[in-house]
Amino acid sequence: MSEPTRELLWGVSESIVLRLHYVLFAIATVIFILGVFRWYRILKTGRNDENRFDSLGKRFYYVVRDGLAFARLYMREEKMGIMHILVLWGFVLLTIGTLTLTVAEYITSSFFRGVFYLVFEATMDLAGLALFSGLVIAIHNRYFAKPSRFARKWELAKDDGFVLALLLVITLLGFVVEAIRISSGMPSYTAIIGGFISNLIPFDLTAYRVTWSLHSLLAMLFIALIPYTKLAHIVAAPLNILTRTERISARTIEDEEYMGAIEPKDLQWRDMLSSLACMRCGRCQDACPATNSGTTLSPMFIMQNLRKTLDESFDFIGRQRNDDVLLLDTVLDMEAVWACTTCRACMEMCPVYIEQMEIIGEMRRGIVESGEAPPDIRDFLTNVQKQKNPWGEAKYKRDAWAKGLDIPHAKNTEFEWLWWVGCGHAFDSRNQEVAKKLVRILNEIGISYATVGREEGCCGNDVRRVGEEGLFQLLQEENMALFEKYGVEKVFATSPHCYNTFKNEYEGFETKFVLEIILDAIRDGRLKLRHPVNRKVTFHDPCYLGRYNGMYELPREILRAIPGIELVEMPRNRENAFCCGGGGGNLVREYPGEDRPNNIRAREAGMTDADILAVACPFCMIMLEDGVKMEKLDEKLRVMDVIELVYQSVLGEE
Repeated sequence: MSEPTRELLWGVSESIVLRLHYVLFAIATVIFILGVFRWYRILKTGRNDENRFDSLGKRFYYVVRDGLAFARLYMREEKMGIMHILVLWGFVLLTIGTLTLTVAEYITSSFFRGVFYLVFEATMDLAGLALFSGLVIAIHNRYFAKPSRFARKWELAKDDGFVLALLLVITLLGFVVEAIRISSGMPSYTAIIGGFISNLIPFDLTAYRVTWSLHSLLAMLFIALIPYTKLAHIVAAPLNILTRTERISARTIEDEEYMGAIEPKDLQWRDMLSSLACMRCGRCQDACPATNSGTTLSPMFIMQNLRKTLDESFDFIGRQRNDDVLLLDTVLDMEAVWACTTCRACMEMCPVYIEQMEIIGEMRRGIVESGEAPPDIRDFLTNVQKQKNPWGEAKYKRDAWAKGLDIPHAKNTEFEWLWWVGCGHAFDSRNQEVAKKLVRILNEIGISYATVGREEGCCGNDVRRVGEEGLFQLLQEENMALFEKYGVEKVFATSPHCYNTFKNEYEGFETKFVLEIILDAIRDGRLKLRHPVNRKVTFHDPCYLGRYNGMYELPREILRAIPGIELVEMPRNRENAFCCGGGGGNLVREYPGEDRPNNIRAREAGMTDADILAVACPFCMIMLEDGVKMEKLDEKLRVMDVIELVYQSVLGEE
């Protein structure tokens, strides 16, 4: 009995069909290479201010983890992670199988028989089934299940359905070709699916050749279309993951002539690459507070509009034909630019590490440098510049909240830690209550600390997020000079915004968030949680504590340690938490959307039936208290800082 094998190009090896196949393959390859070359030339016009190829070993690890195994996507959405694995690896194995057939046809080796052949046939069948299954999941999800992220579509997304249909037809035709071949009388061996279908299809050589030709034609069309459709993400997404950044700080561009992103050429080449890597999945806009609030901002639209703008600005071989295109009103309008809360949710949810928020930051910088910032942003910056706080309160009032309290000043005492109170706790009346209670807690702990009173300024975090880089650097220099004046080596901050900028954008000292100080004291017994707080509590994750600095469990550990508290979670929590809307300068603005992020978040908290909405950020306190009142939830839901709940448990009083 002969070994299992088959004629490789059975039915077409001596026909014009095969010659046409190779001609089409050559044409498709040329079109593909031309498209890739065009985009390479376009990307070369972007800036290159950051090394995206250091630590290559670690970078390739993320390509394997998130680009080939889809771990990042799977952790956020299991079904779609599985779908992508089925589609990618089904497609990859079928491509390898096709290349193997081509090689086997033109070499004298006898490897394509016996066990190898049986494994090969089974693998191809299973790969085809995997690809088909993944496509069915994708089609069902997009057109039948319709997750909320598909409710707001990019109006020019014309190729979504076409790409899915093309892949599906190619896959099905592959099974039909195999089935007709087997129905001619050949043994199916391990081609189980093809063998089953062969029982339903009578043999016809002409039909076989027509089906084979159509399958080949569509496969070549698929190759040719990759650089010109959303299929570009097949190539661009792994490259985008390879060039991901672990930087938490805002982009630092050390070029005195750089005035922000005004034209496409002002963006980084990696931003342009990201416009190709974006597959319009919509996960970013599903998480975006601005999109959910009904503003014109969609992180997905940023990338798609950027790709469209680049596509229209260069000819078919990548030569620039329109050099006076502005990003404003082509990629984003003015409302969208300032609706961003810098919450980082879009970047957190993107499976391929697109940096939509940073593009907005660079555009803001360009608008501010051009003197075109909206009046409320100009007022915000003027207040910070003159009075060192967002509200324009007189500088001498910064320590008025501490009157009558025993708070050591850095000029009068030796200390280990400098307490950076922050603008929110120094000037907002509700947050001043929190600061006063914190003084009692710090004294209870016995920590060696001091403040600088009215000498404290603004840390600059939100100044930088609205694009005023020059003012940020000025504030940074002033604060560093203040730290040097008092010999500061360790700082703890009460605001996540201050904590983030000191930790990630300043250098030369140790930084902690105040809840780290409190938790350490609870753990080592210096802080006794004596009194039960019998309340149901839900915790809102501050963006600058969570997504920026990964501090999700610490505040929850404190809440769980307080006797009597029942901790319940909102559906969106931790890295998926919905922003309160106060970041990126929006604390002092009238938010432009039909709804507001703080109102949406208040409703989410109300649905947990909690008594307390716990926060750990002064901006969240301001925004969510307002949201709770606007949603008429204030009779059953109280907004409290974690510090206040600790205070109740330690001292037994509110």
